[in-house]
Order: sequence, then structure tokens, then C-alpha cells
Amino acid sequence: MRVAIATAALFAACTAAPAEFTDDPNNANLTYWYWAESDAPGANDWMQARIDEYEAKYPGVTIDLVLQSTDTLIGAFMTAAQTGSGPDIATQWAGIFTLSQAWAGAITPISDLVPEDERSDWINVAENTYDGKLWAMPLYIIGVPLTYNKDLLAQAGVDNPPATYEELLLACDALRAKGITPIGGGNKNGYFGGWFFSNFAKQNLGSVNEMQQAIIGTEDLASEKYTGYYAAMEEMRDRGCFNDDIASLDLDQGSALFGAGKAAMSWGTDGMVANWAKMLGSDVIGVARTPKWGEGALADVYNTTQSSSAFVTSWTEHPRAAAQFLSWLHEPANVASWYEATGVFPANTGFDQALLSTDLAKAQWELTSQPGGVWLQNYVPPAVDGDGSLAAGQIITSGGSSPDAVQTFVAAAEKWRSQNPAEVEAYTAWANR
Repeated sequence: MRVAIATAALFAACTAAPAEFTDDPNNANLTYWYWAESDAPGANDWMQARIDEYEAKYPGVTIDLVLQSTDTLIGAFMTAAQTGSGPDIATQWAGIFTLSQAWAGAITPISDLVPEDERSDWINVAENTYDGKLWAMPLYIIGVPLTYNKDLLAQAGVDNPPATYEELLLACDALRAKGITPIGGGNKNGYFGGWFFSNFAKQNLGSVNEMQQAIIGTEDLASEKYTGYYAAMEEMRDRGCFNDDIASLDLDQGSALFGAGKAAMSWGTDGMVANWAKMLGSDVIGVARTPKWGEGALADVYNTTQSSSAFVTSWTEHPRAAAQFLSWLHEPANVASWYEATGVFPANTGFDQALLSTDLAKAQWELTSQPGGVWLQNYVPPAVDGDGSLAAGQIITSGGSSPDAVQTFVAAAEKWRSQNPAEVEAYTAWANR
């Protein structure tokens, strides 16, 4: 269910002058709804350690860390926003997932709370910027490479990771002939389909704005340019590219097949890759771009996002205390310890690249640090993502047809436009900025 907010209230939340914040930042009891572990294994322990350190530094502050589930991350916060109560600090995925809550008046802009000189070393902030304000803080950035097992590819006679869609299909054939699962994945919760969308749907686009315009309805979302990747997904399924039980496993379960040496390739975040390197050895695995399928300018752009974003809720009684803690997480010692704990790159220009100790890590950084990275899913309204992208991908992995998947995606966009006029207006303004 979406939060229904009047258009006037939406834009008042986005354009009102900064409030005068008077709370004591050194005395507060804070609740932090936190999500990052799926992106960055080790993140939960790292955050709890930082909280323990912060509470020792500021004895008047306590922070209750409440871990969030991937499957309920959006819905749980939307419920809290409806009542105007819950966490003081919360997490949503970057881009539209965060901005939709900003439009709904649930977030206090962090740029109203943290001085510009303290934010100047934060990177990849564009995803959460709207109406001249930054609404949430990036903690880390992630790429999502196609990760491959060199030994398993060699067993099938595949000399190099596939660079094109045609090479990918041939690699699937060769691996299946040797009894090796080509790509490990899980789509029971729909997120493999969401990742497939982000990796392939952008490849026919010249910019993310083209997909936004199609979702708004100014372009034909059912055309091959915007949804032709479902035919490719169906073809990959029929060629045996995916594990046979992909429809019955969640994303993390399916990806774990790669870490267990049971699949030759898998898409994974930089944190997942770092974890797989511990399991298989960093010399056994490599990373590459998603094979080229489309012909748009974004086909040559890497998949990068700040992923989860931390923000201060609009109802907290302790906004300055919440923001001070979030800003403190970008202190140099915390930036370094984050990478050491997770293997995921911090969203901070002060990151010391001397910490990149393996060829694999250097290859990941070379990909992830490229300018202009895009994660297309961050530009799709949550309702269209859930009812459209995720559901359509499940149709394919459950044995359905690409035309049915396309229709599901298109119907979700049409339903969103008809039922959420205020959010459509705000989204359209964002798309046309």
C-alpha cells in the first residue's frame, strides 16, 4: 500500500525553509533502523562496533540498532511514516526509494543538518538530491559485476568471461554440456529480476530519463527499447543459463551457489564478491561488466549505486543528534574500518586506495569508481518496481512468457499513474529536472 499525501503537502515538504533545530546533539536516545548486510557482509557487526564507540565518546547518547529485512525494508518504513512514529534514523535504498519518502514528508533533509564542509567528501550523492537538497547520506558505494569462477569456466573450455550477450549464451551451452550450472541466482523474492532489469534494461537507453519518461507514459513502455530484455531473459532461461531451482530460492540463496563453487558465474555486490573471495580464494574468481546486449549509450556504463541510504526522520525529537552520528561515520578511521570489515568501498573521497591489497579488489575498484555509474532500479517508483519489475521477472523464472512479463510491467506503471497522482507529479518533476 502506498502512502497517500496531497500534492500541496508533498511540495511543501520539499520546498519549506530549513527548520531551527534546537535539540542537544550530545544527549539523546536514538533508534536506528538499519539495512546493509546483504550488500556488505560484515556491515552489521561494523555498525554495532561504531555505535559502541560513539556511545563511549558521547555518554549522553544511546543508539538502539534495529536490523531490517530485505523483504520488509520498504513496507515497514511506509507503515512508520503513516503514523509519524518509529525510528530516528532509517534506511531505504537510494534514489526513488528514498526520494518517495522525502516527497511524502517523512525525511528531514540531511543538508539542513550537516554543514556543507562536512559533506564535501561524500560521493555519489546525486541519487538522493532533489529540489536543491540532499535527503540522505551515502555510507558506501557498490558495483554489481558479473563474477566468474576461472576454474569452472576453464573446465568448459571458456577462455574468457563473456563480453557480449552472444558469448554469454555460448558459455551457458558449454558449461551445461559439462554439467556445470552457468549462473547462480534466486528469484523467489523477485530481486534477481530486479537486478536483471538494472543490468540489461538500461542497455538500450541513452539516459535513465528515457526509462522515466516511459514510466510516466510519454513513451511506449511496451516497446522493445524499454522491455525487450524480457525476451533475452526468457532465452537465457531456455538455454539453461540459470540454476534449475532459481524460482524457489531467494536472491541470497541463489547467489550462494557461486560462493559454494556450484555455479560458474553470478551477479553480486562488491561486498558479496569480497566474501566469495574468502571462500574460494581471490585468485580463483574474477569480475567483469555485464555482457553487452543492447545498443544504447548506457550499455557501456557500469552498474554502480550507493545502495542503502541513511536519513533522519521528520518526526524525530533528536534531529541534530541523529545527524551528528551519521556525519561521524564518515570520519577517516570509520571509513577505513568499514572497508576492512566489509570489502565494500566507502562513499568518501578520502578512501585510501592503499588498502586494495589484491588484484581482485583493484579490479573491483577500477569498475566501481568509474564516473557516471547507474543502477536503473533506483529510478523506478517502488510500486512499479515491486508490482512490475520484480513480478515480471518472476514470471520468466517460473516458466512464463516474455509477453506476459512485459504486460505485467506495463500494467504496474499504468496502475501507479492512475492511483498516485501526487507521487506521479513529484516523480515527473524529478524526471524533468
